[in-house]
Amino acid sequence: MFTVFTLFKFLHVAAVILWLGGVFALTILNLRLTRAQESGLLLALLQQSNFYGKAIIGPASALTLIAGIVTAVNAGYPFSALWITWGFLAIFASVILGATLLRSVNGQLLALAPLAKPGEPRLRALQQRLGALNLINFLLLLSAVGAMVFKPSL
Repeated sequence: MFTVFTLFKFLHVAAVILWLGGVFALTILNLRLTRAQESGLLLALLQQSNFYGKAIIGPASALTLIAGIVTAVNAGYPFSALWITWGFLAIFASVILGATLLRSVNGQLLALAPLAKPGEPRLRALQQRLGALNLINFLLLLSAVGAMVFKPSL
Protein backbone atom coordinates (compact mmCIF):
# COMPACT_ATOMS: atom_id res chain seq x y z
CA MET A 1 0.00 0.00 0.00
CA PHE A 2 1.32 3.43 -0.97
CA THR A 3 1.37 5.90 1.91
CA VAL A 4 3.52 8.84 2.96
CA PHE A 5 5.16 6.48 5.48
CA THR A 6 6.04 3.83 2.86
CA LEU A 7 7.27 6.44 0.37
CA PHE A 8 9.64 8.05 2.87
CA LYS A 9 10.71 4.71 4.32
CA PHE A 10 11.64 3.63 0.78
CA LEU A 11 13.54 6.88 0.18
CA HIS A 12 15.31 6.48 3.53
CA VAL A 13 16.40 2.89 2.81
CA ALA A 14 17.40 3.65 -0.80
CA ALA A 15 19.52 6.63 0.33
CA VAL A 16 21.22 4.50 2.98
CA ILE A 17 22.03 1.86 0.35
CA LEU A 18 23.64 4.48 -1.92
CA TRP A 19 25.52 6.06 0.97
CA LEU A 20 26.76 2.90 2.64
CA GLY A 21 27.48 1.14 -0.65
CA GLY A 22 29.47 4.10 -1.91
CA VAL A 23 31.53 4.36 1.26
CA PHE A 24 32.17 0.59 1.16
CA ALA A 25 33.25 0.66 -2.50
CA LEU A 26 35.58 3.62 -1.97
CA THR A 27 37.07 1.93 1.10
CA ILE A 28 37.87 -1.25 -0.81
CA LEU A 29 39.25 0.61 -3.84
CA ASN A 30 41.44 2.87 -1.70
CA LEU A 31 42.81 -0.08 0.28
CA ARG A 32 43.59 -1.98 -2.94
CA LEU A 33 45.40 1.00 -4.43
CA THR A 34 47.51 1.35 -1.29
CA ARG A 35 49.11 -1.95 -2.27
CA ALA A 36 49.27 -1.27 -6.02
CA GLN A 37 51.46 1.86 -5.85
CA GLU A 38 50.10 3.18 -9.15
CA SER A 39 50.11 6.98 -8.97
CA GLY A 40 48.00 7.37 -12.14
CA LEU A 41 45.31 5.08 -10.81
CA LEU A 42 45.47 6.73 -7.40
CA LEU A 43 45.03 10.20 -8.90
CA ALA A 44 42.06 9.03 -10.99
CA LEU A 45 40.42 7.37 -7.98
CA LEU A 46 40.94 10.43 -5.79
CA GLN A 47 39.37 12.70 -8.42
CA GLN A 48 36.42 10.35 -8.85
CA SER A 49 36.07 9.95 -5.07
CA ASN A 50 35.87 13.72 -4.77
CA PHE A 51 33.13 13.82 -7.39
CA TYR A 52 31.27 10.85 -5.92
CA GLY A 53 31.37 12.32 -2.42
CA LYS A 54 29.86 15.60 -3.58
CA ALA A 55 27.39 14.21 -6.14
CA ILE A 56 26.19 11.02 -4.44
CA ILE A 57 27.32 10.55 -0.83
CA GLY A 58 26.52 14.11 0.31
CA PRO A 59 23.00 14.16 -1.16
CA ALA A 60 22.36 10.56 -0.01
CA SER A 61 23.28 11.51 3.56
CA ALA A 62 20.92 14.50 3.45
CA LEU A 63 18.11 12.37 1.99
CA THR A 64 18.75 9.69 4.62
CA LEU A 65 18.30 12.26 7.38
CA ILE A 66 15.25 14.01 5.92
CA ALA A 67 13.43 10.82 4.90
CA GLY A 68 14.27 9.23 8.25
CA ILE A 69 12.77 12.15 10.15
CA VAL A 70 9.60 12.13 8.03
CA THR A 71 9.31 8.35 8.44
CA ALA A 72 9.73 8.55 12.22
CA VAL A 73 7.16 11.34 12.52
CA ASN A 74 4.64 9.47 10.36
CA ALA A 75 5.11 6.26 12.34
CA GLY A 76 4.93 8.06 15.67
CA TYR A 77 8.37 6.81 16.76
CA PRO A 78 9.71 8.71 19.77
CA PHE A 79 12.84 10.69 18.94
CA SER A 80 14.11 9.84 22.41
CA ALA A 81 14.42 6.15 21.45
CA LEU A 82 18.02 4.93 21.63
CA TRP A 83 17.99 3.56 18.08
CA ILE A 84 16.83 6.89 16.63
CA THR A 85 19.40 8.84 18.67
CA TRP A 86 22.05 6.37 17.50
CA GLY A 87 21.01 6.98 13.89
CA PHE A 88 21.21 10.77 14.28
CA LEU A 89 24.61 10.56 15.93
CA ALA A 90 25.95 8.23 13.24
CA ILE A 91 24.70 10.51 10.45
CA PHE A 92 26.19 13.62 12.01
CA ALA A 93 29.48 11.89 12.87
CA SER A 94 29.79 10.55 9.33
CA VAL A 95 29.04 13.94 7.77
CA ILE A 96 31.57 15.64 10.04
CA LEU A 97 34.17 12.94 9.34
CA GLY A 98 33.61 13.33 5.60
CA ALA A 99 33.66 17.12 5.63
CA THR A 100 36.81 17.36 7.73
CA LEU A 101 39.27 14.47 7.97
CA LEU A 102 38.32 12.56 4.82
CA ARG A 103 38.23 15.72 2.70
CA SER A 104 41.56 16.87 4.13
CA VAL A 105 43.39 13.58 3.53
CA ASN A 106 41.89 13.28 0.05
CA GLY A 107 43.09 16.83 -0.74
CA GLN A 108 46.58 16.09 0.56
CA LEU A 109 46.73 12.96 -1.58
CA LEU A 110 45.49 14.85 -4.64
CA ALA A 111 48.32 17.35 -4.20
CA LEU A 112 50.99 14.73 -3.51
CA ALA A 113 50.05 11.92 -5.94
CA PRO A 114 51.21 13.59 -9.18
CA LEU A 115 54.61 14.42 -7.65
CA ALA A 116 55.31 11.32 -5.59
CA LYS A 117 57.41 8.38 -6.61
CA PRO A 118 55.87 4.91 -6.18
CA GLY A 119 56.28 3.66 -2.63
CA GLU A 120 57.01 7.11 -1.17
CA PRO A 121 56.43 6.81 2.60
CA ARG A 122 54.30 9.98 2.93
CA LEU A 123 52.06 8.86 0.07
CA ARG A 124 51.59 5.39 1.54
CA ALA A 125 50.94 6.84 5.00
CA LEU A 126 48.24 9.14 3.62
CA GLN A 127 46.69 6.28 1.64
CA GLN A 128 46.61 4.11 4.75
CA ARG A 129 45.07 6.96 6.74
CA LEU A 130 42.41 7.45 4.07
CA GLY A 131 41.66 3.73 4.09
CA ALA A 132 41.39 3.68 7.88
CA LEU A 133 39.10 6.74 7.93
CA ASN A 134 36.89 5.22 5.23
CA LEU A 135 36.71 1.98 7.19
CA ILE A 136 35.76 3.84 10.39
CA ASN A 137 33.08 5.72 8.46
CA PHE A 138 31.73 2.49 6.98
CA LEU A 139 31.59 0.75 10.38
CA LEU A 140 29.93 3.80 11.93
CA LEU A 141 27.22 3.77 9.27
CA LEU A 142 26.85 0.00 9.51
CA SER A 143 26.28 0.33 13.26
CA ALA A 144 23.44 2.75 12.51
CA VAL A 145 21.86 0.21 10.17
CA GLY A 146 22.14 -2.36 12.95
CA ALA A 147 20.47 0.05 15.37
CA MET A 148 17.61 0.64 12.92
CA VAL A 149 17.08 -3.10 12.44
CA PHE A 150 17.46 -4.28 16.04
CA LYS A 151 16.06 -1.14 17.72
CA PRO A 152 17.95 -1.45 21.02
CA SER A 153 16.65 0.34 24.08
CA LEU A 154 18.21 1.32 27.37
